[in-house]
Amino acid sequence: MSASLQSARLFLRLMQPEDAPAIFAYRQLPEVTRFQGWVPVNEQEVADYARQLQSQPDSLTTLWQQWVFIAVQTNEVLGDLAFKLDESRQQAELGVALAPKHQGKGFATEALRQLISYLFRELRLHRIHVSIDPLNHRSIALFDRLGFRREGLLKQSLWFKQQWCDDLLMAVLAEEWQA
Repeated sequence: MSASLQSARLFLRLMQPEDAPAIFAYRQLPEVTRFQGWVPVNEQEVADYARQLQSQPDSLTTLWQQWVFIAVQTNEVLGDLAFKLDESRQQAELGVALAPKHQGKGFATEALRQLISYLFRELRLHRIHVSIDPLNHRSIALFDRLGFRREGLLKQSLWFKQQWCDDLLMAVLAEEWQA
């Protein structure tokens, strides 16, 4: 997938190997890793995954698609978005990570609006959902702002970082989406 998206402040595109230093820099910070399933062990792991996405023509349906969002004015990688398609059900799961120094400025909201609109419009998805640790209040507030509804809480459904964790499910349907 070679699409790119742009908003007033951001440029979004598929992760590239040259993004590895920036992505690794924030993805190894404790405040980011606390709620993240993908915690790369080094820059090489990030670069290798980017190469894998580019080299596999069927990666859209087999791998998590990892996109970066970049500040238009500074060309700095601010964070990343990921989605995993389930084509048979016309659905996708989303994830997001943002460098802490850029949190609270509306960048994640802006980036997600662009990506979600793209997924509904271009890939003709029916439903997009997220799975959030109920202790991740900032992420819950983000998806509340985006119009996602809370669909349920799965008690101790996920073995994550050596403990059982709850999982909050939130989703939005194409017909509900207001870009």
